[in-house]
Amino acid sequence: MIYTVTKIEEDLDYGCEERGENTPVMAVVTLTSPDGGIRQCKMPDQLLYDRDISRGDKVIFDEEQFLRKPLGKNWTETCGGKKSGGNVGVLSRDSQKTIIGCDSCDMRITLDIQ
Repeated sequence: MIYTVTKIEEDLDYGCEERGENTPVMAVVTLTSPDGGIRQCKMPDQLLYDRDISRGDKVIFDEEQFLRKPLGKNWTETCGGKKSGGNVGVLSRDSQKTIIGCDSCDMRITLDIQ
């Protein structure tokens, strides 16, 4: 499902303790679904910066349940032409490989970085 980011706020709720030294700064993201439903989730603040996600953007959840922007709807980006409504994009990335896949099926492509 594609959501619209309606609000991003710093997560200040660390219980009765302060945020730990190695704990990432988190953000509370408020999302609106196409049917008007509201959903909130916590995301690492740096992830939002890295993926250039801000208020008003369209986003989806990747396979690790992190937010990312969906790609366009051309033939290379739409679930191999299966008409299932899936969006293809980067699902994960590290120094060794990038995994590209569909958010509605099990299609995955792994690119080794050399």
